[in-house]
Amino acid sequence: MKRPRLIFRALVFSAMIGQLLVFALAVSAVQSACPYPNGTDMAINMYSCGTSEKSTLADPMHSADTITILDYTLSDMNGKPLYPVNPSKPFVIDMQSFNSGPTYTDIKASVRIFEYQKSWTTGQCAWSEIPTFGALDNIDACDFAHNCPWLSGDLDLNMVLDFSDYSSIISMLSKNAAVQLQLTLKNYNEGSKHEEIACFIGQMKID
Repeated sequence: MKRPRLIFRALVFSAMIGQLLVFALAVSAVQSACPYPNGTDMAINMYSCGTSEKSTLADPMHSADTITILDYTLSDMNGKPLYPVNPSKPFVIDMQSFNSGPTYTDIKASVRIFEYQKSWTTGQCAWSEIPTFGALDNIDACDFAHNCPWLSGDLDLNMVLDFSDYSSIISMLSKNAAVQLQLTLKNYNEGSKHEEIACFIGQMKID
């Protein structure tokens, strides 16, 4: 008499697993339904995100930050134009910038990562933050990007972005997704108050 009960339980368990799989596939389909925002299917979209709401590429000098972007290009480590980006390999964002402050020799960077996806609860496409658990906070930007010091006036910043040491974070990103990197830089020169000097947002397609 016990065998029919075991068979019934197995059938119930199989049905539950099937429902969970259908739900997971439905969520995955919803998340992948978003179009690439801001032309990121064709090229990187980048802008300043300084402490002033008026901080834009068109009017960068209204930013309260001292480092503003004027133009930018994306390339691999050999200088060849690159798009889309493989986040598991190092790449370069070359930013034509302007420094209205002093020379910076010690800079700390914090990076936030977002993925553009549709919420299965609201059905709306939006940037959803990927948890980094503090791993990308207060990075030594001079050591990370190999481009210090940052002199006053015109700057050609070759920002080498290498996330190969953060494979556990990269693995949380979907293939062929739109990703947003928010890079905040702070002044750690001797005697500074560790104030923000720059904030950049880069939106790009990854493969």
